[in-house]
Amino acid sequence: MTNQRTTRKVKLQVWLTQEEHELLSQAATETGQGMSSYVRSTVLKAIKADLGLSLDIPQV
Repeated sequence: MTNQRTTRKVKLQVWLTQEEHELLSQAATETGQGMSSYVRSTVLKAIKADLGLSLDIPQV
């Protein structure tokens, strides 16, 4: 089984305070990712942790 992405899409829209936006931007920059990629990987890590699954998430 491969970890290839499919065409399934989930659109996520969040409203952030200025401080939250700055933290997100800083975290994404420090990890070398764009904000969308950072949010995607962080959300997937949180979901897998909640479900007790492996954290093997491919980076983009």
